[in-house]
Amino acid sequence: MKKILLVSFYFSPCTLTPAQRLTYWAQNFYKSGFYPIVVTRIWTKDLKTHQDTKVPIGDKVIIEKFPNYEVHYLPFKPGILDEAYRRFGEGILRPIFLVTKLLDVFLAQFTLGFTSFSNFPAYLSQLVKAEKPEKLIISGEPYYLFRLGYMLKKKLGICWIADYRDDWSTNELQMEKEGGAVRRWIAKVESSYEKKWVSTADSVISVSEPYTKRISDFLNKPGITVQNGFEESLLDLPELPLYDQFTVMYSGVLYPSQDIRLILDVLEMCHGEGRPFRLIFLGAGFDVKEKRRIESLVPDQLRSLVEVTDRFPRHQALEKLQKAQVLLGIAYGSMKGIPSSKLYEYLALGKPVLLCPTDEDVMEEILKESGLGFFAKNADQGKSLIFDLMDLCHKEGSISVLKQASRKSVAKYSRFHQLEKLADDLRK
Repeated sequence: MKKILLVSFYFSPCTLTPAQRLTYWAQNFYKSGFYPIVVTRIWTKDLKTHQDTKVPIGDKVIIEKFPNYEVHYLPFKPGILDEAYRRFGEGILRPIFLVTKLLDVFLAQFTLGFTSFSNFPAYLSQLVKAEKPEKLIISGEPYYLFRLGYMLKKKLGICWIADYRDDWSTNELQMEKEGGAVRRWIAKVESSYEKKWVSTADSVISVSEPYTKRISDFLNKPGITVQNGFEESLLDLPELPLYDQFTVMYSGVLYPSQDIRLILDVLEMCHGEGRPFRLIFLGAGFDVKEKRRIESLVPDQLRSLVEVTDRFPRHQALEKLQKAQVLLGIAYGSMKGIPSSKLYEYLALGKPVLLCPTDEDVMEEILKESGLGFFAKNADQGKSLIFDLMDLCHKEGSISVLKQASRKSVAKYSRFHQLEKLADDLRK
């Protein structure tokens, strides 16, 4: 088999969503004739909050070898930015964290020595010399990992590919977060890094056609779209009994651009007509700022019906999603071309998905194709759809019929199908 080197900050046993993509690639690339060698940081499964990802762990390299791939776990010591976040990121001293961010951006043009992956460059150089992989794929973010590709190309001539889960300095979602002026300045500086570092890549990968085109046009590089997809094993999960109370569930953290006021208006209208539902934001408590935002928007009379949970281990989160009657998607404001990574998980589970508000774009298109989507532009539409879904769920076997009807159309969104596209591109 041809050796391929995969570099990712996130990898199993990390339970965060970004880890799922590269973990699946590593475990399944052999089916396409590649032997992956993964370089990542040491992780623990116990991640409850964003702060937990910044805790130092390990003092030596751990190499785990499996029949079809191997993983090199490097010790994690937080760099200046992660250390500043641990100490000041969410408190009244947050300005110190922002100043450190500016310092981190300045230093990145010279070295990665002050980052949380300062041990990656030397280790990768030795590994490339020893293993002589055919290609290198580096997955962002952190996007400063792309500097490793730039360095290794210049030093050792290895062909490398930049894998973007989202776009970097052109990312509209990041511009929506607090500190807009600072973020815009940082994006301007980082755009010069992006053009310089990724100019040495053979090509780029991203998760949707609009993202891939935007990145490819920005860098003048060929691109391939490899959607996040879902694991095929999700298609075979056993059925679980549904919650007694009709439950609408959103999975994952929220971005500031995702407006939850519409679904809250829908809930208030349903409550006023004596047919309320339970609204759960599963795992949204991982981001404390977003948890505060959600809770601040919930009217007092609805507080008993709305819950924002912490993160759960993935198997527990999947069980909760299976028990919900309806899964919830929320558009990213006016921004287009953004497919939520959880959308693919929703497809695999085969449950009705309420897109409220709908994006009238890529998410609506995928859900229409699957037959699982219900789309609300306003509160009246949302209320009507909720009542329709309540009636549908009361009809025995109706949801199973919906699920089975979607199977053929969602198959192309499996992670294996998407990985085959990437493997075909690598063989060229």
